[in-house]
Amino acid sequence: MLAMLVAAQGPPRELFCVAAGEIGLAGESPNIMFTVFERGSWRPAEAYIEPENVTFVLVPAVARSNTDPAAAVTRGALPPPVLRNDTVVCFEAAPGRPAAEPPAPGLLIAVERRGAVYHVYVSRAGDVDNPANYTLAQPGKPEGKRPDGVELVDRRPAAGGRGKTQPEAGIQYVSTLSYWAAFKLYRLTAQSLQPGACVSTVFDVPDGTSQAAVVLTGGTTPGTYSYLILNSWNPSQRWSGTVSVLPGRPQTAVAWLPAGRAQYTVQICNQNSQPAAIYASALVSATNSQYLRNDVIRTPSLGIYFTDMYYCQTFRICPVTHVVDPARGYFVVPGFYIDAASDIYIQVYVKVPKMSAIYSQAYIYMGGVYIGSVPGYDSGNFRIYSGVVTVPSSLLMYLLPTYGSGGALSIGPFTFYLNTPYDLEVKMGVRRPQELAPAGDSKIYTTVVRRFRESFLFLDKRSFIVDLDYMQSGTVPGYFVISTKPITEIGTSPWAKGAYVSFYVRFFDSYMNPIEVNGGAATSVNTTSWWGSVLSNIPFVSVVLQIYDLVKSTIDALKKTGASFPIIGYVTFAMDALVNAAQARIDVVKVDDKTLKITLYTGSYDRDPLEARIYFSLRNAPAYVAVTRIDYLPIEPYASWITVFSVDYPVLPYTSVGATGGGGGAVYFPYRTLTCGVQESGNYPWDRCDRAYYR
Repeated sequence: MLAMLVAAQGPPRELFCVAAGEIGLAGESPNIMFTVFERGSWRPAEAYIEPENVTFVLVPAVARSNTDPAAAVTRGALPPPVLRNDTVVCFEAAPGRPAAEPPAPGLLIAVERRGAVYHVYVSRAGDVDNPANYTLAQPGKPEGKRPDGVELVDRRPAAGGRGKTQPEAGIQYVSTLSYWAAFKLYRLTAQSLQPGACVSTVFDVPDGTSQAAVVLTGGTTPGTYSYLILNSWNPSQRWSGTVSVLPGRPQTAVAWLPAGRAQYTVQICNQNSQPAAIYASALVSATNSQYLRNDVIRTPSLGIYFTDMYYCQTFRICPVTHVVDPARGYFVVPGFYIDAASDIYIQVYVKVPKMSAIYSQAYIYMGGVYIGSVPGYDSGNFRIYSGVVTVPSSLLMYLLPTYGSGGALSIGPFTFYLNTPYDLEVKMGVRRPQELAPAGDSKIYTTVVRRFRESFLFLDKRSFIVDLDYMQSGTVPGYFVISTKPITEIGTSPWAKGAYVSFYVRFFDSYMNPIEVNGGAATSVNTTSWWGSVLSNIPFVSVVLQIYDLVKSTIDALKKTGASFPIIGYVTFAMDALVNAAQARIDVVKVDDKTLKITLYTGSYDRDPLEARIYFSLRNAPAYVAVTRIDYLPIEPYASWITVFSVDYPVLPYTSVGATGGGGGAVYFPYRTLTCGVQESGNYPWDRCDRAYYR
């Protein structure tokens, strides 16, 4: 089910169901948000959109792969990319007519039923500045009553909204950044909370906070929970009540909190008659001064070729004139998980035979959330879909607490044929804060902080993610950590005995002049235990891997919600120590005076996550560090090295780059919230994330 944040509203209200064409919504994207005016204010209104049945093709299982075809295809549903005249829309409506100006441009719908008038207000997600007042419609078709009449007052702007359409190209050392961020409330997470029992914690939000919320995420047992939230600095501010978590709901807002810096004490109690699992996060929208950080997640060009007749026999993907039934297939590419963002740009390239093309554009979803489309054009016997999608900022609050609804992108629809080539390449640029705090906070920058991350998705024979993180404490020269995260549920080719990838790194001064590299070295490659007792005490390693472990636990929990879109998991290899990984190695060489080359060879490991640290020496201290080139060796016989991208200087948004500046002592905010994925209590270790200090 699509992510939906709903404030506590008491018992479910009556729903009305009508065709989209009857209420002026035909032709709109599914990213429509609903609100009603009740008891003197606007509040979120429950709403559903009739979904479409689709076929998902998991890219890692079909990209030049000999894996079992049965693992590649799954059935599911998505909201339609464009609402049709007959698409059913169901929504909650409030009695009477609103007595206040709506919170955003939109469409006022008044429905009449047996002489009584009810209202609901609908806005496009891109037109909403304060999404806390709204609910994003989710796919589903619940029972609802048909109204006797409908009246519309249209205040919508021209289609397209007010969102950004082009990436920003400039690089500034420090800038004011508006962003959304989510982090785990570690001590509110409970695997088996007894009836009547409670859990509690404390968390902070920084200066510049405009909105904040406590959110129960996927994996939380459906049922009723009571809550109490206090502003620790202003005890007169308190929120209490009950909230219901419905089956299939990836996230449910407990309460929205006001603007401004604050510290909150939160208590959640299980009001069910059975033990319950609780997964909780905080969601924050803020604007403050930040050092530059731009992360990139990318795939190489992936060749896809359906060759196994099993597809034809089981899923009806057959040669010539025989197609998938239904003829709405989507490529699914995992690995695009996010926890904070100011802007997200996704560049898509898909090449399909003309007979596979269904529409003049290809539609893109993150998890079950529709995020946009790219246009197509003909090239010989093929149709190429290529372009950039900018994720609307008003959708971030529906994506971040679940790391992008599991972090899988769906691209389509296409009709898939056997013995026919397809090509796919995707990259995501994420402009985001280094930390959930202003750039001048001295405490943050005397501890290890992640300055950027480059993620390379190996989806060729073997399926895993390679991350290159740059870590730094203050102005002290930093270091790199390279790590791998295997993807589960997808087999391995018989000849996938090892993989190579090379990252080329350059360092720059504040004027973007290259800084001379003296040399570099690396530790041995290790396999890792995400929760092993040894790992939690090893400097730096746990800092790098912590976010991934939280992502894995969130994705595992999301699977329990019964989502209609693929939730692709990641491997954890449990052990109590770090051990040397047989055959895996890191090579670090100075390519020229300006470039350090870091090459990972994975060896013949199967499902073991890997980790190694890389150190370097420079002539001068840098202001920026960036990945300027990636080469990789496809896992197939007689393959040659392929250059994925190469630039001389950072080019945003598809170059990973981070500023390396230190602190200045402005507003005190002493938590590595986004570095560790949680907030910490005072006196935490400066060089690692340690659960003993988590809030």
